[in-house]
Amino acid sequence: MSTAVALQNVDLSLTETTTTARQRNVSRTNPSQEDPWLNQPHDYDTSTLPLDSNNFTPTSIYWITPHGMLTKAITVLDLTSDMPLPYAGLTDKYKSSIKTTLKDHSFTPILTCHRQTWIGLRYTITDSESATIATWLHPWLSAGGATLSFPSSSTHSSHPITLKNKTWGLRTETFTLDSQLFVWEMDSMWHSYNMTLYKVSRLGSKERKIVVAKYSQKWWGSCKTGGALCVDAGTIDGVVACLTLLVVLKKKRQRAVESY
Repeated sequence: MSTAVALQNVDLSLTETTTTARQRNVSRTNPSQEDPWLNQPHDYDTSTLPLDSNNFTPTSIYWITPHGMLTKAITVLDLTSDMPLPYAGLTDKYKSSIKTTLKDHSFTPILTCHRQTWIGLRYTITDSESATIATWLHPWLSAGGATLSFPSSSTHSSHPITLKNKTWGLRTETFTLDSQLFVWEMDSMWHSYNMTLYKVSRLGSKERKIVVAKYSQKWWGSCKTGGALCVDAGTIDGVVACLTLLVVLKKKRQRAVESY
């Protein structure tokens, strides 16, 4: 899949008779794009937590190469030092800048996920120098837990990271890093080509969500994923953000197959 195609915007139009798995009809008083209920995720109780007022300021920009269920090697590129525009949201202008950067520069992948089984239930992850930095064990079904393991000398995580969802078929994935809860949520009830990674912080008895990463891709079908990932590396390790996103994307493709 070309970079130009992967960065295009897609508007998903809906009719009034369209319903979700919860049999909730689209608002009859608001267009689908303006219906506040539809434009918020409802998969998990963290979706109702208040957002921290601090603006999201990413320090690293990555490109997840488009890939499918049987891709043998999934690569991740670091575009940070070559991006000509400062981040002001994943706008059309910023996506166009990413496309230009990918076209004008040659990149060595900072991460490569090597498929070890034909269906992709085990991966070995290497860095730009071909050193193994992690392993990824994936479940047969999307509702299962996926585990990322790191060497004892790793600078990315001192313990295994397990991503899991709470309920069969729901799209929100949680994981814990150094006793801190993180949550990958879809930005829309209807589609998952825009996602946000939140850090869930606790102050006394109250919890808040802080945006630490944003992901965007073109929706070209349920069997291909890949796009731009912007990360606040001061809050979460960039490698951890990339690898947990790859797990979420694989589970997204699994759910598409399971729904048939």
